[in-house]
Amino acid sequence: MSATVAFEPAKYLSRVSGADYLEVKWRLVWLRDRHPDASIETTLVSHEDNIAVFRASVAIPGGGSSTGWGSESAGDFRDYLEKAETKAIGRALAALGAPLTRLKNSVVVKVPSAA
Repeated sequence: MSATVAFEPAKYLSRVSGADYLEVKWRLVWLRDRHPDASIETTLVSHEDNIAVFRASVAIPGGGSSTGWGSESAGDFRDYLEKAETKAIGRALAALGAPLTRLKNSVVVKVPSAA
């Protein structure tokens, strides 16, 4: 029998603009590891003039729920529909407490940006 190993977000951090960052795909792994019964629902709210706006809702049964919004344009990304949906999901996961940056012992340490 094999043992299940908990997902360790710190192993999957990327560097973005000089800061540690956990990509949305790894935040989804975090969600499924910690809350396998969670649900994610996305809706294309608007798609006009090559600009897409998505809303994503994430719910944890018996726990919290959150909503995130994302928009992108064809001028910024060829696959802007997918990018807008991914951005909305990432923001909803962040609102639920998914790790984002600078992890220390699997706890998120938010570092304020310099003004």
